[in-house]
Amino acid sequence: MRKWAMAAVLAVGVGAVVAVPSATAASARTDTISSDRATVREYPGRLVLANAVKDDRVEVTAYCGQWARIKVSTAHAMATPVGWVLRGNLRNAAKAGGLDGVPERCGTDGDRWRDWVGAINAPFHSLRKATVDEHTGWRRITFGTGVRLAAGADCTPSLNYTRRDNAPDVVDAAQRVSGLDLNKVSFRYVTQDGSVALVSAPRTGTDYGVWTFVPASCVQPKGRATVYFDEPVVQLRSLSGLKTGVGYSDASIRARGCSAAVKSPTQPAFGYWPDPEQANRPGCPV
Repeated sequence: MRKWAMAAVLAVGVGAVVAVPSATAASARTDTISSDRATVREYPGRLVLANAVKDDRVEVTAYCGQWARIKVSTAHAMATPVGWVLRGNLRNAAKAGGLDGVPERCGTDGDRWRDWVGAINAPFHSLRKATVDEHTGWRRITFGTGVRLAAGADCTPSLNYTRRDNAPDVVDAAQRVSGLDLNKVSFRYVTQDGSVALVSAPRTGTDYGVWTFVPASCVQPKGRATVYFDEPVVQLRSLSGLKTGVGYSDASIRARGCSAAVKSPTQPAFGYWPDPEQANRPGCPV
């Protein structure tokens, strides 16, 4: 049994007492996806695990700010039906009072990435050393690494993939996405077993990226030797106050509790370990 499946079993517990919600609360927790597509994330505002689509039925189980934790009921394949979506993607939750009766659970799922990610293009709260307009400094990483996709139908991005017991993860061919600009693909992470990659590409003629999945074997370097950021990369305890597009000095980075980025122990060809425990982080390299 996969670790994520075992975790689900343990989370249920034995002999638990389940409160019966009121009719109002029960109604508030039933919703549907209103947008064409909604990214389902492991934690509010963080990594995409799957995509829900318009009219998928959901149960809203918690919220944090503008994010709602849902469980999706649908016929299409998803690696997981559980995760966080923007409440604006939900028909009822988007309305005033649409989350009445739903508990606030900020902080839930902070370590959930461990069950899904094998390697990432850059760790959480990280910066890379880069020279822009003849100025060298540490810049926040807020985007994927530019990559190429190998040719062939099998490398066409899909909205979802499937996890399988005792077999590699597999991209769902039934949910392939057409009309993407494959000259502007960026890579974010590979799954725990290294079989599937999360990538982003805008629709042709637009700038906003669509998060999709491809076989990891399709992802190829573009303009660098690796599919991840291979320049010096550091991780900070917090990015609070740091702006995007600004190069910061070595001294500024040291003062914030810098540590060296850690390569993935299981999928090093695809980058870094997202968020090592503090005790396992190497010292600051600057």
